[in-house]
Amino acid sequence: MQDTRVLKIYYGLIKEAYMALWQFNSYIVPKQKVVIEEKLDEENILSWNMCNISLDKIDFLEKQVSWTEDIVQYGKDNETCIQFLYEGGLVEEISCRFDLRSLSKKMLEQILDYINKIEGMIFYEGNIYSPSIEEIVELMKKSKANKFCQNPTNYFEEMSDN
Repeated sequence: MQDTRVLKIYYGLIKEAYMALWQFNSYIVPKQKVVIEEKLDEENILSWNMCNISLDKIDFLEKQVSWTEDIVQYGKDNETCIQFLYEGGLVEEISCRFDLRSLSKKMLEQILDYINKIEGMIFYEGNIYSPSIEEIVELMKKSKANKFCQNPTNYFEEMSDN
């Protein structure tokens, strides 16, 4: 059995290197930890370890085969998907990627309803947000993924100018 800490670091490096440019990448974090934590340490805030949660089945995204048995994935990797990273049989992290090329309001509502149901919050670029459609849509509008979707050529031209 692989050391799960190494797997987690490796998985994190892969995710950062291979995320699709059109995906809005975020994590789902436990609301109870957000309320308790005074200083947000990213590793601790992402962890669902020690949280008494009941993860309901996701019926709005199709379950997919993951590249590792430690990840349960709903939705295709390069589209809208939710991934549960397990460590020792318990949920350690939940990541959520939204495909801004094809995300419907209905799908966004279903995901946000699920996040509310499991008492989660959205963690994006170092900040925590409530799973409200208005707040998340505003974040998505300002995201790099949205800039890419709006004008891919411009996106790459701006990258080369920097």
